[in-house]
Amino acid sequence: MPNAPVHDSIEWYSAAQAARLSGLTRAMVDYLCRSEIVMPSCGCKRGHGTPRHYAFGDVVALRLIARLSKAGISSLRLRKGMEGLRKYQPQITLTSLPASHIVTDGQDIYLRGAADSLQRATDGQYAFAFVIELDQLRSEVVKKMTATQLKIATG
Repeated sequence: MPNAPVHDSIEWYSAAQAARLSGLTRAMVDYLCRSEIVMPSCGCKRGHGTPRHYAFGDVVALRLIARLSKAGISSLRLRKGMEGLRKYQPQITLTSLPASHIVTDGQDIYLRGAADSLQRATDGQYAFAFVIELDQLRSEVVKKMTATQLKIATG
């Protein structure tokens, strides 16, 4: 259940809740915080024995780390991308997202927005991605072949 610390009216999640919601262990959440890969955005005092409070966007970032870790990508390799994701992008909330997809090459994190543009999370640099479905290409060629064969047969 979300904590509501006195310091703000935003719903906050304890480290244990963030771990459960993200699919990570509490130890991994603690490690990611100590390593400054995913820091709680509450801006509270830090120190031994001081509880950490994670915002919804922090939990989404932790879930991203969990998903990428399962795919074999090291969170340390993604450190700069994660920092950029949380620093340069609008807050991820229950009702808003900065992009529709996260794309990574295992080192950088990109946000996929409108018109298939990619924005690198570390510095906001834009790139353009073209995704072409191979099955569709194959079908188009088969269709052309069939049309050509019909033309030859009737021609």
